[in-house]
Amino acid sequence: MPTPNPILIAVLIALGVIILGVLIFLLVKIFGKKRLKSLPIASKSEYFEALGGEDNYIDSSREGSRIIVHLKDYSKINKEKIKEAGVTGFIEKSDKLTLVVKDNAEEVYEKIFNA
Repeated sequence: MPTPNPILIAVLIALGVIILGVLIFLLVKIFGKKRLKSLPIASKSEYFEALGGEDNYIDSSREGSRIIVHLKDYSKINKEKIKEAGVTGFIEKSDKLTLVVKDNAEEVYEKIFNA
């Protein structure tokens, strides 16, 4: 009986490891992601109500998953209504309010400020 070629065995083992690695990578990529449920987008009036009314609004801009809003009076903000409207977080600074919207910031921004 001939002895097996050690190079051939090494190549087959390396090929098996590569195939196994690719399969694990694909399975993790397909099934390992957390499925984030997009929060519902509230109406334009609900957002402005949460921000203290349209007359409280000065201007806004969008940067990635964040919407930057400048308001006249930040004490009029209703934080609970902002969260109910689909905003996942917010950062309040002296001159601006940053709304964090995970998956659909562009859609939310367009609905509120460009509708």
